[in-house]
Amino acid sequence: MSTWRNLVTGAGHWGEYRRALGVLQQDEGPSFKDMAARSGKIAHDIPGATSYAAATLHKLTDEDLRKEPKWEQVEVFVRACVEWVVERGERRDAEEVVRLWKDEFRRLKGDEPPPPPERRRGRLAAVGVAVVLAVAAAVAFSRPFSDGSEGDGKPDTAASSPVVSSTPSPPVSTPTAPAATPSPKQSDPADGRYLSRIAWSDNGGPTVVQVYADYTNTDRGRGSATGHGYDIGQDIIVLCQVSGRPVPLGTYRGPDPERNGLWYRMSTGEYIPAIYVDTGRDSLPAC
Repeated sequence: MSTWRNLVTGAGHWGEYRRALGVLQQDEGPSFKDMAARSGKIAHDIPGATSYAAATLHKLTDEDLRKEPKWEQVEVFVRACVEWVVERGERRDAEEVVRLWKDEFRRLKGDEPPPPPERRRGRLAAVGVAVVLAVAAAVAFSRPFSDGSEGDGKPDTAASSPVVSSTPSPPVSTPTAPAATPSPKQSDPADGRYLSRIAWSDNGGPTVVQVYADYTNTDRGRGSATGHGYDIGQDIIVLCQVSGRPVPLGTYRGPDPERNGLWYRMSTGEYIPAIYVDTGRDSLPAC
């Protein structure tokens, strides 16, 4: 069985790096809820870090995400695991472990990106000016002298007199490109709309998550399924949260089962159990 060290040092992309984080938490770390409780104190000495919700830390282990995670979140995650192991009497050098994860983070990040186009154009323009000046100087010194000698230093006037047209050329107009139209936003927290994702199910697999017209613990509420459902990975827009009835769970693998009983109101007017949804936030405004 591969250890997290083998997995992280052999990671070829960010999905495998995230998988190694998941194995680290499973083998040598606390629960995500415990990790979230530790995160505020740990983050105090890490630039850019803050306290994180269990869902945010759990998302770091999602190997289906192939994008680069935030390093400050990774460091809080790793230090929380080391702290948990040390509390149980095992010896760990926190700085050595963090350095290993940081080295692999840098390796996967690859080379630094090229400079912005504006800077490249500036360098090309400077090179162009230098070339023009060099050509002009070469032409000036290659013109024949008036008496064919090398000592008077006077260029032949007939050869060096340019022909200037008396009729000015008409100005060339450059068409102005139309302003780009900004793409519409999918969601804007300032407008009370939060782009979220269906991240978990009640069996840890591809079960479709149902939505309801009522979140209350009544016969009407429990029987108010609208017939609509969402697959794992689908995006939805949610507006606010409200407390309601818990839903029956099977083999749930989400970060915090204690959120069962919290509901989100969707932009469709329907309600969905918050336990299946990743908003990237600790909480939403109350409905």
